[in-house]
Amino acid sequence: MKTKQVALILYLISSFVAVLATILNQEVLMLLAKPTVIPAILFYYLSTKTQPVNKFLILILILNFIGDTLVLLEFENQTKIIMVPYFCSYLIFLKLAMDDVKKMGFNSLGILITLTVFSFLMFIMYSLIQLFIDIHKDLVIPVVIYGIVLGSFCALASYSYYVKNAVFAFYLLTTAMLSIMSDVFYIIFNFIFHFPALNYVEFAIQLLSYIFMVKYFISKETRVELNLN
Repeated sequence: MKTKQVALILYLISSFVAVLATILNQEVLMLLAKPTVIPAILFYYLSTKTQPVNKFLILILILNFIGDTLVLLEFENQTKIIMVPYFCSYLIFLKLAMDDVKKMGFNSLGILITLTVFSFLMFIMYSLIQLFIDIHKDLVIPVVIYGIVLGSFCALASYSYYVKNAVFAFYLLTTAMLSIMSDVFYIIFNFIFHFPALNYVEFAIQLLSYIFMVKYFISKETRVELNLN
């Protein structure tokens, strides 16, 4: 069995066990499984490499690892602290999406799609804020800033996929969509409806997004290598 297959299996198993631990409320099992997820997906990425590693991916995974670790802890104003590493990772993705779009040039219909996607996501954010604004007024501004960055990332990823319709663009858009879904479920579960199933779905989506993050970098780097040959 190839090294990358072993790494992928380790990622899938650790993700499944982590989700199962959440459902069963097994803290010890969670402490064993969750910290393994990102190292496993990083191992998968490294096993595919023939070129130097991408510093942006390493930084993104480190930030997400920090965020995942903070989630395991319980402390005051936890949400604001947790938002920081994930927000920084989305800033990096936004930068990468902007770089991709710059290389593709102007497309009028693509711009229209981008604006439509961004407007729709801002409407969703506004609707969610209205549901918890009376109880968590202190989170409104952080959520707005966070949402604008994430929404911009998803909108630019939509433009990239529409204009280029390439594999790397698909992975980037999927990463953005899964990130949005995960954060929406997080807000609904923690601030609106404390229904356990929402927490399970949010966590599973978050872990799933990591494979698409890595696939984006792998496919993009493979594309560059093919163009050089």
